[in-house]
Amino acid sequence: MKRDELMARIAVRVLAEQTAHNRIKEQLRAQGVKLSYVSAKEIIVQAKAWLAAHPEIIVEARAKAEALGYGTT
Repeated sequence: MKRDELMARIAVRVLAEQTAHNRIKEQLRAQGVKLSYVSAKEIIVQAKAWLAAHPEIIVEARAKAEALGYGTT
């Protein structure tokens, strides 16, 4: 695997995880939960589960990565 391909894969994964992480934070806030009372580990666990249930986010992340200059294959 070429370095550029690796960087593109990493970019897609990071963007997808950021989206999932932010969606979980939004959901918690909407429920009235103060984020400082939720451990980072719990947010990550919920974000990973949310991402697994929403694979369309990977497609969106791939498009964002390409727009940022990371050519994906």
